[in-house]
Amino acid sequence: MHFLIVKNWEQFQHYARRNPPWIKLHRAVMDDYAFCSLPDAAKGHLMLLWLYASQNNGKVPVDPPFLENKLSIKNLNLDVLIERGFLINTSFTNGVPAHE
Repeated sequence: MHFLIVKNWEQFQHYARRNPPWIKLHRAVMDDYAFCSLPDAAKGHLMLLWLYASQNNGKVPVDPPFLENKLSIKNLNLDVLIERGFLINTSFTNGVPAHE
């Protein structure tokens, strides 16, 4: 399966165990030009993807129909989130990046 990784995921983790009941949303995101320049729908989608990723060690499957169903959203545009650097496109095999 192909996955995307949330940018800087490990940097913002404060739980020793994974699958936290909540995630932190740093207010610095309001000062991030790349985030502020996203279309409004993409901002909301990104925050929902962060919640989803919190259950999966910072990984999100490249499966828009699945994610739209799981997150109860429409018109998910992963490309804009990849282009702006919020999601990192990489392949995983058994949880290990293909480039390692």
